[in-house]
Amino acid sequence: MTWLRRLDDLGLADLRAVGHKAYYLGLLKQHGLPVAQGVVLTTAPWHRSLEQMPWREPQGDRLMPIGQGGFQALQQCSQQWQQAMRAIPAIAQADWSNSPPFSDTIPAAWMLRASLWVSSGPENLSETRLENRAAPPALLSQGLLPAQIEADFAALPQVLPQFWSQALTARCLSVWQLHCQRLSDLSFATLIMPVYPAIASGTLTLEQGQITVAAVAGLGLAMTLGEAIPTYCRTSRGKVAAATWEPGFQERIYQLMPASKYRPRPAAIAQPIQVVERDRPELHTPLGATQLARLAHLADLALTALDSDGVRLEWLLHPSANPDQPTLIITEATPWSDPAAVAPAPSIAAPRSRLQPPLLPAASTVVRGIGAAVGRIQGVAVVAHHPQDLPQPLPVGCIVVLPDLQPDVFLQLQAVKGIVTERGGATCHAAILAREVGIPAVVGAPQATQLLENGMVLWLDGDRGVVYGLTDEAGDHQQFQTALTQFQTTADPAADLSPQHKVRYQRLQTQVMINLSQTRQLTTLPLDYASGIGLLRSEWLLLEVLDGRHPWDWVNQGQEAELQSRLVQQLEPILQALGSKPLRYRSLDLRSHEWQALQGSPPVEPNPMLGLRGTLSYEVDDRLFQVELGALAALQRAGYANLQLILPFVRTVEEAIACRQRIERAGLLDADGFVLWIMAEVPSVLFLLPAYAQAGIQGIAIGSNDLTQLLLAVDRDQPIMASAYDERHAVVRLAMAHLVQEAHRCGLMCSICGQAPVRHPELIADLVAWGIGSISVEAAALPFTLEAVWQAEQGGE
Repeated sequence: MTWLRRLDDLGLADLRAVGHKAYYLGLLKQHGLPVAQGVVLTTAPWHRSLEQMPWREPQGDRLMPIGQGGFQALQQCSQQWQQAMRAIPAIAQADWSNSPPFSDTIPAAWMLRASLWVSSGPENLSETRLENRAAPPALLSQGLLPAQIEADFAALPQVLPQFWSQALTARCLSVWQLHCQRLSDLSFATLIMPVYPAIASGTLTLEQGQITVAAVAGLGLAMTLGEAIPTYCRTSRGKVAAATWEPGFQERIYQLMPASKYRPRPAAIAQPIQVVERDRPELHTPLGATQLARLAHLADLALTALDSDGVRLEWLLHPSANPDQPTLIITEATPWSDPAAVAPAPSIAAPRSRLQPPLLPAASTVVRGIGAAVGRIQGVAVVAHHPQDLPQPLPVGCIVVLPDLQPDVFLQLQAVKGIVTERGGATCHAAILAREVGIPAVVGAPQATQLLENGMVLWLDGDRGVVYGLTDEAGDHQQFQTALTQFQTTADPAADLSPQHKVRYQRLQTQVMINLSQTRQLTTLPLDYASGIGLLRSEWLLLEVLDGRHPWDWVNQGQEAELQSRLVQQLEPILQALGSKPLRYRSLDLRSHEWQALQGSPPVEPNPMLGLRGTLSYEVDDRLFQVELGALAALQRAGYANLQLILPFVRTVEEAIACRQRIERAGLLDADGFVLWIMAEVPSVLFLLPAYAQAGIQGIAIGSNDLTQLLLAVDRDQPIMASAYDERHAVVRLAMAHLVQEAHRCGLMCSICGQAPVRHPELIADLVAWGIGSISVEAAALPFTLEAVWQAEQGGE
């Protein structure tokens, strides 16, 4: 008996075997709605694969709460389970239909999507877990389990273990444990659907007579990946004909590759998708009035078919035989209330009535961006289109919403509880600062200043990159307020550090250090567990004592001595707290656009990222650099022998030589313990390490943020390019491996202080294997990094 089931054959009795997503599509198909063709692979092979897993833990597949062992244990468990799942043999051909279950044409490409069913099991469950169980299970996989595209139906059995393994990531496991006690309680069915040529794709939500439609050109990947700002319209049932669309922005269209480009071939390619660059990125109405009316009518029919009071549809418009009449197809349907809810066993509480208020907030507005700093908080929005428009003083506990946020403004926001910006990426400076000070933040959220209103109550989720504008009803909802108190989180760098692990961390061969930018967090830093400060960003450290004036304004007014004294006062408490542990001070790397709020700021350059910054700026005017060298020399004379210096954004060996000569004249090289480093972030450094070693440089600090954007030619501050900015890209990994290994060959010390190990912890094992000397991360990431380095070193023995 085949495990493949057709959507139009599914009934309520099949729910457990096919999952909610497939069941809902089957309901729509049986009611005559235009649902995409497809089949569903039942949960049987998933469960059979779980039975073949070599469980290493005594509890087998039991899902342990994060509090028992911390996130490090969860991550370790996740990595072991994913590796074991990928090693499971492919489904036998005897259990698989070799030919697609369609009699007309063979689709050019196939999409695999997760369809879940969750069983809480017969054991006693907590009240919190029962409350979570009442949520529609179809919502569980949204945003957690991305679709996967393949080109050969016959080869799908070989790729299924890889597809299933994504359900075993640490992020997914932390969600599953809220809904079930064992992994085997999670039933993972696989929807297998053709990939259609697409004119446009998008979503529709219908609730209480209000319709919202969002759309992009081509396949929906542009929306899923966050590369486009969809065009959208909001209207009511009776006003569809008069609906107006807000324009969007889309530079790239994803399309199904023509079959002639990849067939016939000995083996079909895995991703038959092509990208088409748009000459005009503005995105306007993709649907005509007739098509929008048709889509609204399909939503009404879906409400009836699903017996729900609200629904979310994913749809696709694809060409038909008549070019003037393209076809609308539904690819996913999610009801607000669960039509498949069945009476539970007597020991389990009954599901909440549909007439009762939901646990989730009633949101009038939802803004999506990039989760920049973790934490979930509620606060009142303060929206401004320019930093100077922010009220002074800011209300305590507010959430600031701005188009952009530069460090000079960030450090003035003493009262903020959360941050939302329209621009910026996960490694922009606002994101880095937010993580360091522990303020939840969402960056790269398009149109946030237009969609969120001043005074609106916001629920900010920095983990998922989502901001909800709550309705008045949600603000008064006592049940939601209780849940909010439970889930509000803030970062605590020392919360996950165990004293019994301190001894083993002290035996690490790879040093784990902390990145620091300011002194306000100094007293909370877990310095006992760190090997020192691996990166001290001087420009942000100075911002605390500049009194609103640009550093160049101090120098131009002849106040170098006062500025040097203030820098000494900033550095001395850090040195005292470190004892004998090293402090690696990175000298000023001023980018003109980040300092415009300060008095006396120079004009913004046309391209600040590649402008007069780093050590090249010292050649043009070295007065600020001399201030820094004087401060470091004064601290050396005061007996601090743990000072080291990192030169920023070094482009050429000649720049390093010129700086070293200034450093030598300042007397810094004479002190014991002084080490001269350069940032390895400009690609030219890759080819010149022997020359830098000969020039007297003693170490390199890999700046993965700039290195990635320069190698891939991707602006890390542009959210629309976020999917292209990836430190795991093969060329970036090759570059980092070369830098580590070549540094060893040249007798140079090597560290990494960019965001790569934090954003992608799986890189830590590679860095250790390559022989990195130290890894420096923000304080909140210290516990996990210590554990990951320990595990990597244990595995390498």
